[in-house]
Amino acid sequence: MKNVTIYNRINIGFALTIVLLLVFATNRIDKNHFNTVQNAVTTLHTDRVVAQDFIFKMNTIVYKKQLRLIDESLVNNTLNTEFYSLIENFAETKLTYKEAEIFKRLQENFETLTASEKEVSKSTLNKKAIIHNLNIIKADLIKLSEIQISESKNLTSFAQKSLDTNNLMSNFEIGFIIFIGLLLQFTIFYRVKKSKTNVIND
Repeated sequence: MKNVTIYNRINIGFALTIVLLLVFATNRIDKNHFNTVQNAVTTLHTDRVVAQDFIFKMNTIVYKKQLRLIDESLVNNTLNTEFYSLIENFAETKLTYKEAEIFKRLQENFETLTASEKEVSKSTLNKKAIIHNLNIIKADLIKLSEIQISESKNLTSFAQKSLDTNNLMSNFEIGFIIFIGLLLQFTIFYRVKKSKTNVIND
């Protein structure tokens, strides 16, 4: 019986070691998934929600410029300064390759617009050129806005997949621990029963 007890203790120790290693491994995996979700949420806010706010404000400035055309006031340094400030803020967000291309084009188009405004001409021709530049800038802003929506969906989907994987691993962990527990009980009781049978037969 002493030998059986030692053997059982070895089995218990081995099984517990496996369980502890499994818990440690899944804990590290859970932490990795948690960091992934946290980074996705942070990026969603700092690089997408905030960026969308910058785009909305730039659109508002373009709208104000269009209204000023009606009042024959083509140049407004305050609006231009605000737009440049928003451009600088937007540049600090994380940009995708396509987004960076459109953003660069937006900067160039705004430079063209300000150059046209500096001519301070009241002619119909100059007005048409400025209206054309404003429409191009609006198109750039729409494209940037669409990218924010698309990237937000991708980040949300990525975070959800990470949570689903984490949930699957948790279920696997619980199932494996239950399996180890049942296997351990079977091994212990089977060995004890077998040992008693051997003793009786002897």
